[in-house]
Amino acid sequence: MPTAPSPRKSMLARLLVPGGVGALALIASTLIACVPAAPGPSAVSTAPAATAVAKPVPTAAPARPTEAPKPAAKPTEAPAAKPAAKESPAARPAFDEKAVADFYKGKTVRIIVGAAAGGGFDVYSRAIARYLGRYIPGNPTVIVENMPGAGSIVAANHLYRAAPKDGTAIAVLAGPIVLNQVFGSAGLEFDMAKFNYLNNPTPETRVLVVTKRAGVAKFEDLLGPNSKQLVIGAIPSNATEHAPILLRNLLDANLKIVSGYDGTSKIRQAMDGGEVDGYVTTWESVKISNRQEIESGDWVILVEFEDQPLANLPAGIPRIPTIPDIAKNEEQRLLLTFGVTYPNRLAKVYVLPPETPTDRLAAVEAAFRSTMKDKEFLADAEKAQLDIAPVFGEQIRKMILEMLSMPPNIKARLQELIKL
Repeated sequence: MPTAPSPRKSMLARLLVPGGVGALALIASTLIACVPAAPGPSAVSTAPAATAVAKPVPTAAPARPTEAPKPAAKPTEAPAAKPAAKESPAARPAFDEKAVADFYKGKTVRIIVGAAAGGGFDVYSRAIARYLGRYIPGNPTVIVENMPGAGSIVAANHLYRAAPKDGTAIAVLAGPIVLNQVFGSAGLEFDMAKFNYLNNPTPETRVLVVTKRAGVAKFEDLLGPNSKQLVIGAIPSNATEHAPILLRNLLDANLKIVSGYDGTSKIRQAMDGGEVDGYVTTWESVKISNRQEIESGDWVILVEFEDQPLANLPAGIPRIPTIPDIAKNEEQRLLLTFGVTYPNRLAKVYVLPPETPTDRLAAVEAAFRSTMKDKEFLADAEKAQLDIAPVFGEQIRKMILEMLSMPPNIKARLQELIKL
């Protein structure tokens, strides 16, 4: 069982939970990742260009009393996450707007999406791209390019090693790749601690979704000697892979995991063709891409990787089991929380390379802030059913740094289970 965190309040606890909760230092101190070799420009699959143009952190109520946990001989419950505290304007560096405008005028800014076209990463990025350019001084054109591979590790490697460092290349990465860095995975050419973090448009909640024809109506059907096996599609080094591996290796769920897909859109195609029975995705994504299948019952949600049930399910959908419902003990609950829930609260993080000039970094982050408040953007997001509850720069960095300092005993057990 992992040892307890020190009584010192963590940065993340002070950030997310009013008054600070010591146990969140343990929770956030749990994860981070690494990446494969960076591709050259020819590896980029260019998606159609868009003209210059995205939840408070999900509240995770513990299954047990919500009294703030105290340092103990072993980890206590994960505290409920609260909306991130807002940074004061003074905390953000000022910049010379004219100098920044002179640089960006007539230029093109690329948003490199570390996933295939058609998925949640792509949809959010195209929505943001339509508005972001109007708020960057000089009003550059903003386009979206897809660079799928290894759960966004390919895009992270590319941004860190090969992409321009002048503020014209932004990448959107999957937060769960921090686990790869924590575990020292091969092929990583970046350091998550050194990226410049801009924005996460909304934290996410992971769910296990399967087709009705798979013949499994509830999570309990996957357990025990008479259980039915499900074939689950997954993206390598991604929560779509980590989550079902934990269900299989930690809870003995009867899952066969087929990894190697480069995006959730490809997994959905495999589900339609009967190649796989389901996948782990985000509720925020699946309610957009396949709401009709969910509402009709053709797709069934078996489990939710949070402490508190989803509150915005379509009418007629029964309550979905959560981590406290499926975990047999506290250790299992903590490992599911550390391995799936908290990395996905980072969700889609928009980053600039480490060497980006300070004034352009400040200008682009300010442009993301303005985009997230733009009334037309928010109206478009609502029509597209995109949840918007942004977290910005330094707030994201604090979560990343906490994850990178995961206690060794928790890291060892989690790595053993996920086998990264």
